[in-house]
Amino acid sequence: MDILRRKNQELFLYKTFGRHFKGITMKIQFDEKEKSIEIKDGLKTQYLLIKMMLFITFINSILFPVFILDKKQLEWLGFIWILLGLGSMIMLIYQVMTKSTSEKLNLSEISSLTEKQVFGRTRFSLKLKNGKLRDLMEMKNESDIIETKELFKNIGIKIS
Repeated sequence: MDILRRKNQELFLYKTFGRHFKGITMKIQFDEKEKSIEIKDGLKTQYLLIKMMLFITFINSILFPVFILDKKQLEWLGFIWILLGLGSMIMLIYQVMTKSTSEKLNLSEISSLTEKQVFGRTRFSLKLKNGKLRDLMEMKNESDIIETKELFKNIGIKIS
């Protein structure tokens, strides 16, 4: 019954979002000629949306207390908006300074493949030589994890 429900859900998502649903899965291709890997996972769009929302929250946290709040409300709500603004500014700086969304990476740019356990799920990211991380989308099953590790091991990238 659970499998049938999942198939119906996938069919609904495919009918609703059409070609966009196909792009959710991650595809990693190795180009031997150029000595590079190409990662198609839609991460650039996701990070762009995250950065836009953080920027809008930051701007809103500046404008809202100045133009909307009365002096009585400014004490508590202003404090909350200041905290929201600081949090979004810190997250925005973190996204820009430590994350990469490059879809095509030369092997000379990659330092290692790192594996982390986050909330019981295995997450992979590529550590680049410029200090940034290129997150790989979540692997769906064990065979995807094994396949990804084998690919990077065959290419000659250290797995840590």
